[in-house]
Amino acid sequence: MKDIRRQQLGLFPGVALAAALPGITLDETGESPLFGYFFAYILFAGISTALWATPKDPYQGLLLPILAVIGLIQDTLVWYLIAWLSEVRVDSVWWALAGAFVVRGCCWAAVWILPSGTSGTPTPDGTSET
Repeated sequence: MKDIRRQQLGLFPGVALAAALPGITLDETGESPLFGYFFAYILFAGISTALWATPKDPYQGLLLPILAVIGLIQDTLVWYLIAWLSEVRVDSVWWALAGAFVVRGCCWAAVWILPSGTSGTPTPDGTSET
């Protein structure tokens, strides 16, 4: 599985857990919050695909904290973009940052834990060598 697909799989629980925070409300109108969840997921998936800020493994040295800061800023701004474009409500920058921590943590966990689908180096006949 490609890294981008594993990251998008990590967004499913990430957005749901972040929406469970008391400072993030998916729907103020009293109707189903399902639209807010799907809207948030689609926006996160699109922006995360366009701006890749997830390391491929946890042992990338100096790149790891740099990508962490970039990813947290990106996800915090995405929460505000979602709130601006829909009925999702974010109470403060701290709740947006907390939601960003949850979303980014789930994405990183998915990229690092889920199998990549490649078990070794490819051989000329298309199979992989372990």
